[in-house]
Amino acid sequence: MPLMVPRPGSEAEDDGWLLVFVWNGERRASQLLILNANDLSEQAVLEMPITIPYGLHGSWVAAD
Repeated sequence: MPLMVPRPGSEAEDDGWLLVFVWNGERRASQLLILNANDLSEQAVLEMPITIPYGLHGSWVAAD
């Protein structure tokens, strides 16, 4: 799920960045994309050292 990070001091609704985890099948690893929220242009790509599983924040399992 994308996360909106507003630019400090911004007043416009879309003034900031979108952070989203994606799977890079070529690298077989996760990446964090940072996009300009106004036009969705790519600002940065961070290659994660581990795989971030899909549904990480929405999956609940029993402790036992």
